[in-house]
Amino acid sequence: MSGGLLVVLLVLPGAAAWAGGSGDGALRMTVTVDGRSDSAERPPAVRVGAQVVKRYLLENLGEAQVYGVRVVDPGVPGGAVRCPRQRLAALGELECVARFRALPGVRLATARARGDVPSLDVLSSATARSGYVGVAGGLTLTERVSVGGGRAAVTYTVANRGNQVLHAVRVEDTALPLGPGAVDCGGRAGTVPLLPPGASVRCTATVLRPPGTHRSTGLATGSDRVPTLDAGGAPVPAPTLTARSSAAFTIPAPPGGAGVGGGSGGSGASGGSVRGGVAGVGGVGGGSGVAGVPGTSGGAGVAGAAGGAGTGAGAAGAGTAGAGTGAGGAPGAPAVPGAPAAVPGGVPQAVPPNAPPSVPRAAPTPVPPTPARTAGSVPAAPSQGVPETVPGIGDRQQQQQQQQQQQQRQRAEAVPDDEGFLGRLRRRAREAHEFGVVAMLLLLLIPAAVAAALLGSRVK
Repeated sequence: MSGGLLVVLLVLPGAAAWAGGSGDGALRMTVTVDGRSDSAERPPAVRVGAQVVKRYLLENLGEAQVYGVRVVDPGVPGGAVRCPRQRLAALGELECVARFRALPGVRLATARARGDVPSLDVLSSATARSGYVGVAGGLTLTERVSVGGGRAAVTYTVANRGNQVLHAVRVEDTALPLGPGAVDCGGRAGTVPLLPPGASVRCTATVLRPPGTHRSTGLATGSDRVPTLDAGGAPVPAPTLTARSSAAFTIPAPPGGAGVGGGSGGSGASGGSVRGGVAGVGGVGGGSGVAGVPGTSGGAGVAGAAGGAGTGAGAAGAGTAGAGTGAGGAPGAPAVPGAPAAVPGGVPQAVPPNAPPSVPRAAPTPVPPTPARTAGSVPAAPSQGVPETVPGIGDRQQQQQQQQQQQQRQRAEAVPDDEGFLGRLRRRAREAHEFGVVAMLLLLLIPAAVAAALLGSRVK
């Protein structure tokens, strides 16, 4: 009897250990998601892109040790669940952890844990369901600009690309000067009350801008009003969602813009015309027509025409000539020697008489005024004709001689009132060499005539 009891006692402990759990019912797993253990019934809301932390608590309810514990969860991207490399003791616990970024949508999955019991050649396993809801607030904004009549019409398109309803979406422009209520969103001033997932609304605005290139910068704001949890299980309020857009546009200048007007009639300046390849500039008329400045070779001034227009002309021997006209001269006034000539732009400038030969300038031909005549005066020799053109390159010495002759002629023409007959003869003899012989004869004949008169009176 005692031997039989001993066999029963030896068998019972072994039987109790096996019966205490080393099979499928000996391993149990509990999963928490961001601190929530009831995620299978009430999955927590997690903002898309935020970190999710899953913790897998493994309990060994058996009396045999479990080796090589591993967890596979389809709800974890890539199945990256880390478990410690240690055995799970009998009646002990072990924790595995998975960390990853939240994805949009409902993410529920069943995880499976496994381990080996080498002493009994048994595979122990357990399952648990868990997950979360990825909250995606996807607000987008695009815009298009059309231009016409100096105005820009901007069309903003706001859309919800998330998985939650957006509330109080507001559309504005931070670059264009739009006043309150300038943006129209379906009859509402720049606000969309509700925007369901996948829906879009168009908003329009019109702005008047000056000609040139401008830029529009749209801004849309809204919220899904969904609070979420962070990795530690703390509540996170719903953020403000923001979307931006930008577009450049150009306002063209209005057609038929005012052009630049020409000079007034009082300026009297005129542009030169090109003939033979070189342009000349005409003179400017003041009180009378003045000599013109030639393009390459100077020309003499010509008397102003009726109506007050002076004309300057210059001609070159190699087919080069310049011509121009000046306005504002007195009717029929003759050209005045030495008057300032016109330059391009209508500003009269005087040409110095001693300018170097390399600088082309006009060679004015003196036109003496009509001398005053008194009783008994001898008429002066007629002046020679003024040539219409002067050679292209003037001679400095010749010009100086002409000026000296002009000054002498002017001094000679000033006749005093008390000058006698002999004085006039001497002056005329000095002025005109044509009367030299006549003066000598008169000087010889006058004394002879006087002597003859005396002799005749004596004889009588």
